[in-house]
Amino acid sequence: MSAQYQVIVIGSGSAGKDAALQAARAGLRTLLIESGRIGGTGIHRGCHAVRTLRACATHYERVKGSDVLGVYPDLVATDWSSWLAVQSRVTNRLAAELSCALDDASVDVKFGRGEVFDARTVVITNDEGKESVTGQHIILATGSRPRFAGNEKVRVLNSDQVLQSSLTPKNLFVIGGGYIGCELAAIYRARGVEVTLVEAESRLLPDWDEDIGKRMQKVLEEAGVKVLLNEHVALPEGNFDQPPRFWLHNGTIVSPELTLVAVGRTPNVEGLHLEKVGLPSSGFIPVNAQMQTSVPNIFAIGDINGIMLLDSAAYAQARVAIQTILGHPARFDAHWIPRCLHTQPPIAAAGWTAAEANAAGHDVEIISSTLALITDDDATMIEPDKNLVKLIVQSSTDRILGCQAIGSRAAELINLISSAIRLGLSVQRLADLSFIHPSASEAMIRVVQDHFDRSPKAVLNEDESGGDGAAARSETPS
Repeated sequence: MSAQYQVIVIGSGSAGKDAALQAARAGLRTLLIESGRIGGTGIHRGCHAVRTLRACATHYERVKGSDVLGVYPDLVATDWSSWLAVQSRVTNRLAAELSCALDDASVDVKFGRGEVFDARTVVITNDEGKESVTGQHIILATGSRPRFAGNEKVRVLNSDQVLQSSLTPKNLFVIGGGYIGCELAAIYRARGVEVTLVEAESRLLPDWDEDIGKRMQKVLEEAGVKVLLNEHVALPEGNFDQPPRFWLHNGTIVSPELTLVAVGRTPNVEGLHLEKVGLPSSGFIPVNAQMQTSVPNIFAIGDINGIMLLDSAAYAQARVAIQTILGHPARFDAHWIPRCLHTQPPIAAAGWTAAEANAAGHDVEIISSTLALITDDDATMIEPDKNLVKLIVQSSTDRILGCQAIGSRAAELINLISSAIRLGLSVQRLADLSFIHPSASEAMIRVVQDHFDRSPKAVLNEDESGGDGAAARSETPS
């Protein structure tokens, strides 16, 4: 028997859950198919799971250093298993909240493995057998997984395995200086574990702005992490049954108690049988700006398309797909999606880096500052919170092309600048805004104001500055 839907979503992670909720709330009969736990990678093995451990680490560090606030604890006790218990409690709560939201939106949920049979039919396989469902539109949102399989027997793990492991090593060897490697290196270091991180490229976070990579290296090294760049380490291959040893370029041999391999991710496309509809059955799935595959009524959103493996992109892509299904104009442009890495400290960005803007032919100037913030967090009155911000401005128009920020308030700063970018605001118009004092947003505005107070371009007449706001609403340069 086949059930008829308007939208079928396969996968309940960051992209899939949002697509299902948005479709149902728009009045479309929607089915969400999940092969594992509701919430997928996003809740159980991704951002939320990592951030929970990060919260434990941050609080632990604050308690140890609480003498700055005039508090002197006699004993601070914690252990890794306790942190994992907190993680489990949080992810279970988030999954339960998601289940309630799906129920409230009248999303049908079926558990099992979804397989594409044709352009409008999905077969669901579970312990009870097979069920065929049909839909006008199919959204693939099965996410990704670590590229390296891992071997728990010899303590060589990928990030999924580390997030579930109760092992408490004396030393950790991290292979890969992307955001996952940096996040977990910092968390383990906070527990007092000796951490060495190796990266094959010349800097950490090679896909981000160069200054961000340098700042992350400094932060990790100040925390006691040993960072080695331009270090090409051969990964263990096959079914190895002995703890591996790693040879570094200087001849040093490393024999760690625990190894984390964080060298990228691969899409979960196996078992979808996409070849039946002419789509690739391996690798990331190509899509257009509306998130459509080469089969127009089949969409691929989130990690599975490989465009931008971050939650913020997954949410934006879900909206684009549903708006397209509803017949509304929508397109996804990765340049303008705000993005955040929940490292310690957090890193966020929106728009172009200076290098990207220059490559696109724009003359730019950089407004950069380290902000010692007194924010709505009372503790910053005693110890101001340092945040680095780097604003990329088009010289000829004073339009904002991009921004990068590092610090506990990075997300707040980037949300502000992202809004300014999408509204087409010049930095002068941004400087005219007022915000609550004290706050990170206000500090950002003061940086811009200080820049213009010193700039010969600060004196503009009403027409040049776009007094009626019309100029500020023009399109973002492409």
